Amino acid sequence: MELSNNQIQKLLKWFVVSSETKKRCSENRKRKLEENHKWIQSNVIQKMSDKELDEKFLEYYKSGGGEKQNLNQIYRDRIIRDKKRFREVILYLLNKEIDIKERINQILEEKYRIKGFGKAILTSFLMDCNPDKYCLWNSKTDMGFSTLGWKIYDNKDSKGDAYLKILEALQELINLNPELNLTFDDVDLFLHTISAEEEGKEVVRAIKEDKEIFMPAIENIKDTEQDPSEIKGVQNMEFVMERYLEDFIETNFSQIFDANIELYQGEENSGRQFPTSIGNIDLLAIDNENKEFIIIELKKGKSSDVVVGQILRYMSWVREKLSAVNGYSVRGIIVVKEKDEKLEYALKLVPNVRLFLYEVSFELKKVS
Repeated sequence: MELSNNQIQKLLKWFVVSSETKKRCSENRKRKLEENHKWIQSNVIQKMSDKELDEKFLEYYKSGGGEKQNLNQIYRDRIIRDKKRFREVILYLLNKEIDIKERINQILEEKYRIKGFGKAILTSFLMDCNPDKYCLWNSKTDMGFSTLGWKIYDNKDSKGDAYLKILEALQELINLNPELNLTFDDVDLFLHTISAEEEGKEVVRAIKEDKEIFMPAIENIKDTEQDPSEIKGVQNMEFVMERYLEDFIETNFSQIFDANIELYQGEENSGRQFPTSIGNIDLLAIDNENKEFIIIELKKGKSSDVVVGQILRYMSWVREKLSAVNGYSVRGIIVVKEKDEKLEYALKLVPNVRLFLYEVSFELKKVS
């Protein structure tokens, strides 16, 4: 459902006036942006030694580009492994004489590509270099626009074309409420808030239902798909063990599944609790040899209908957002504790989803 301009204007006003996320994050983000703006300039970086540039980048990456976002730390050291190339890419990115579309395409898709240096960290550099001209583009940006019901770009668009469309869309948001004097950084935090923060999600729901939205910040709201027994409290030891099932699977991934399968590593997130615009995937894996994405969902108390609908939604999302980019297929795995006749029948017509059973057990040995 696409929100009307009037509804979005109300959301923006709520964000400025009442959002606890804005109160908590906005000033610190602006302070970090001002600090980073001083060194993320071509003339400054050209004078830095390799050691200085490495230290600046590592600190910057660890902080999420000045506390603007989460970045998957697995790529942090890899990006600067080839120091000469890294410096070359950064200076190319900040070269104002080259069209921004070309810079984006060359770094994300062509000559200047470095694995792990993706759109989130790239656009963070651009924004800190020139915050009046460039914006951040990460998964929360896409999720925020999805929350508004806006489709900004197509998967067939080049990364450069997509970024230009993102810039135009953010400027359109700013223009909806010119009296608020919003910046690109403001609307980035706004999109994050309405898509990833519980207070934002709640206000979006209220607006869609035409309810009053000027309300106290909503805290400690649980995910609507969370296991009800966790909300009520742990009731038995079996459930305690189920809570650590994700940990166990992640730690023993290659032993449980095919050796070719590994946990997906995106620029901003690992494959555990992978965020999408329709919820978090328990575990997102990839098989590069067979060119497949694998969605792994843990049943953990959910009904058969819920878990099947959930995994199919996630598979569709991955097919559209990730698979379409590289041509990979998508399949699913549901992990359950015991056989479930309803679930088995539901999956008979879904051949690309498999069932795994797990067991929880203790063994006591006398040692003295």
